[in-house]
Amino acid sequence: MTKQKKILFIVNPVSGTGKQKNIESLIDLHLDKTKFISTLKFTEHAGHAKEIVKNEHPNFDIIVAVGGDGTVHEVGTSLINTNCILGIIPTGSGNGLARHLKIPMKVKDAVKHLNNYKTKKIDTVLLNNQPFLGAAGLGFDAHVAWKFDEAPTRGLLTYLKISVQEYFSYKPQEYKLVFKDKTVDTTDFLITISNSNQYGNNAYISPNSVLDDGYIRLIGLKYFPLYIAPILALKLFNKKILTSKYVTEYKTDYVEIQSPRPEMHMDGEPVKHHDNIKIEVNPKSLNVISNE
Repeated sequence: MTKQKKILFIVNPVSGTGKQKNIESLIDLHLDKTKFISTLKFTEHAGHAKEIVKNEHPNFDIIVAVGGDGTVHEVGTSLINTNCILGIIPTGSGNGLARHLKIPMKVKDAVKHLNNYKTKKIDTVLLNNQPFLGAAGLGFDAHVAWKFDEAPTRGLLTYLKISVQEYFSYKPQEYKLVFKDKTVDTTDFLITISNSNQYGNNAYISPNSVLDDGYIRLIGLKYFPLYIAPILALKLFNKKILTSKYVTEYKTDYVEIQSPRPEMHMDGEPVKHHDNIKIEVNPKSLNVISNE
């Protein structure tokens, strides 16, 4: 008989739209008890998931983040270069990494998915020695991430509303991109550093991104007239964004970016950095449960 795996569920009780409220009963109903011995812990404040992982990861085979991109970021980045496996039950607003990994969006189905899980090693990315999993960004999307973090409501509609409001006042910024073999001066509305292929909600900002190829993609978006926005949105959701004349893609495993503004986001979470940003790939450094 196969030895039971020890699995820890770290639940953010306030993430996203509240789909995690019945998580205990769904685990009880749908997790195969012959394969797993399960434990639940609930986060109580920002950064708590990191603390839990730091203390508990030697005691478990799998740690499952039950929450949105922020919870996945906290749990996943704390498991880098360990033998413990990251699982995801997505209950957030965007669920970018979970969607790339083709994890079911319904909580019940995501729990069932754990019973016959497949694992793979994926790359992570270091940004000034701080790790992220899916995507980071500068410029307009970072500005919106900061505004979204302060908003009283969550979800795609709130994000879109803030984006439209801020579009009219936000000005493109001048950046210097220093690669191993060339330097590029560019003026962009935003720059996304993509390990995974989407922001979330199936908005494919970097359709060529692969999680285990040893590279990131830098996606630069030039300022565009407002009437172009619906066309860009359509391309974004149809995996055609790279066909736009306003978009440039760079494939690399290392880049330094000189940025005039400190605001950034990492896996959707607002952060601030110095004007010189060093980005490098940490190849196949995280074990994840995937349905790819």
